[in-house]
Amino acid sequence: MMSNPITNIKRMEIPEETTKERNIDEVSRAVSENKDAILKGIDLLANLNKSGSLDTVNALVKHKEDALENVMGELNKPQYSGTLENMSKLFLFIGDLKVDEIQYFADRLNSGMEVASTFEGSDKTSYMDLLKALKDPEINRSVTMLLQFLRGMGRD
Repeated sequence: MMSNPITNIKRMEIPEETTKERNIDEVSRAVSENKDAILKGIDLLANLNKSGSLDTVNALVKHKEDALENVMGELNKPQYSGTLENMSKLFLFIGDLKVDEIQYFADRLNSGMEVASTFEGSDKTSYMDLLKALKDPEINRSVTMLLQFLRGMGRD
């Protein structure tokens, strides 16, 4: 004997009041777990509102198509074509840079500038002073590094 196929499916209905209570509990938990972020967001909105930027951002979002059309219209003017072309080349150039090595040299450059900015001497440096200075390991290391840099720059 075979059973009859199920043709009428009755969905379990959850009362609207229960759904509302669950939603309120879920929102309450999320607010509690993200209290700091919410307060920072409110502070950000308050500062944007105080400066008048919130109205600008709001208008920009509401009229994004018009704003984008105006920006693109401006960028298509001949005076900006060189800038846009250079920006694309700049992004490609930035991709080729070895940031860790640049950071190392920037740190060294900052150290040198810090020492140089505190120097108050007014005496002239003689050739003999330069030769004596090369005996200082820090100066010798810097001069050697500079020479290697120049050698690398001049290589074909």
